[in-house]
Amino acid sequence: MIRIFMSVALMLAAFCAPAARAEVSIVDDAGRTVTLTAPASHIVLTDGMGFVSLALLDPHPETLLAGWNRARMDADMLQAFRTSLPDLDQVPDIGEPGASGASLEQMIALSPDLVVLDPFYNQSAAAIRAMESAGIAVAVLALTPSVRDDPPTAGLDRLGVLLGRQERAQAYTAFVRERLDLIRRRVINLPEAKRPAVLFEAHASQESCCMATGAGRGIGDFIGLAGGTSIGAEVIPAMAGPLSLEYILGKAPQVYIGTGGEYMAARGGLVVGSSVTDVQAAASLQSVLSRNGFAELPAVREGRAHGLSHGLAISGINIVAIEAIAAWIHPDLFSDIDPQVTLDEIGRRFLPAPLTGIWWTSAPAAADAR
Repeated sequence: MIRIFMSVALMLAAFCAPAARAEVSIVDDAGRTVTLTAPASHIVLTDGMGFVSLALLDPHPETLLAGWNRARMDADMLQAFRTSLPDLDQVPDIGEPGASGASLEQMIALSPDLVVLDPFYNQSAAAIRAMESAGIAVAVLALTPSVRDDPPTAGLDRLGVLLGRQERAQAYTAFVRERLDLIRRRVINLPEAKRPAVLFEAHASQESCCMATGAGRGIGDFIGLAGGTSIGAEVIPAMAGPLSLEYILGKAPQVYIGTGGEYMAARGGLVVGSSVTDVQAAASLQSVLSRNGFAELPAVREGRAHGLSHGLAISGINIVAIEAIAAWIHPDLFSDIDPQVTLDEIGRRFLPAPLTGIWWTSAPAAADAR
């Protein structure tokens, strides 16, 4: 009888005990195998924009942060997240990795179990060895989805494994892939003549013209994906570079898209974001379009000029920006796509709270073109 009682007690104890935290392992963007004895729960983000991806994986992302590079987080999105995550401002700011404001010792002193190193900062093998010698795992991961990758959310998926949030990562990957596949299917057979010329200008302002997206990996990839032809990609091999007004006028883009945010207000640039009104956003776009020569562009004359949050385009939820761009380039093909509906669904299903504000805007056609 005593043996039976002890056996039952042991079975109950085993059943009620918390599950062991199993070892997790990935191969990161640098081809390094990263293995943790248990999912990470105290991490450092060297690129603050990675916080948006972290928020897709956990409803309380700030509790997972040992520290982050806050300056690299889009200010408009940071303000939006503060509303639902008031403790976010308590997370230590490590500053810019490699700069005087953020030493290797500072990151080690935070005692994280994982440092997520953006590929942009993957320049020092010695620094990685020093962190690993201190018992800190380092994973080189790009957390912003890229339409050049398969899956597009490869970095986020790997982070999901390291955090023990695989199911959430897989759900978001499926969400993004479904929407990207729809866009690809509808434009794949478009002849070149049906792919409008697009000027995609980063950080649009009155001060100069024009820092355009090029052929390098980045947000300029969205134009080709959505069935457009980037006039910048034809002459700029890098992610972005300058275009002259003369070149732009010669190309006569049929669609104009500028990026910006509240950070552009002081430069008379495109202003969109969490605390911007429709009227303010529209006025800022009109200001950008008032630059010398822009009134001659077909895109401006015909009401196909638009403004988009730069932070949205480089974030973990850039599928919203991609859908907006697709609808602007091919309104006939994508009349059933509403990026606001997608943003709302992401807020409801994946983020701690919906993102409010004005993240894009459009200008009407010129009076003489109506």
